[in-house]
Amino acid sequence: MRMQWLGKYREGGLLIMRVALGVLFIILTGPVLLFPARWPAFGSAIRNLGLSSNFSFWGFLGALAGCLGGALIIFGLFFRPGVLLVLAITIVHMLGVLDRSGSLRPALAAVELCLILTGLLFVGPGKYSVDKN
Repeated sequence: MRMQWLGKYREGGLLIMRVALGVLFIILTGPVLLFPARWPAFGSAIRNLGLSSNFSFWGFLGALAGCLGGALIIFGLFFRPGVLLVLAITIVHMLGVLDRSGSLRPALAAVELCLILTGLLFVGPGKYSVDKN
C-alpha cells in the first residue's frame, strides 16, 4: 500500500531489467564469440540434447545467439526473438547442470533465469524500446 507510487516507474524498471539481462548475456557470451578457440568447449553443452559432433559450430552458434539476443533485448528491437535466442542457450545450460548434478539445487539459477526470460516473453519490451510497439 505504501509503495504504490512505484507503479508510475514501471516502464523504467522494465528498461533496467532489459538492459541488465542483455548486458549479462553479452558479457557471458561475447568473449566466447571473439576467441574461436573457446567455441568447442562452449558448444560441448549441446551434448545435453543428444548431439555429439561439430562442437565448434554449435559453440559459435550459441555465442552468436547470446550476443545477438542480448543486443536485441537491450534495444527492444525484435525483442521476443531476442529473448527466444537467449532462452534457448539458457535451457541448454540448465539441462547440462541438471544432468551433471542430478539435483535441482545447483540448477536453480538457470531455472530462475529461464522463468524470468519466459515472463519477459509475455510482458514485451515496454514503452522505452527502439521499435516503439
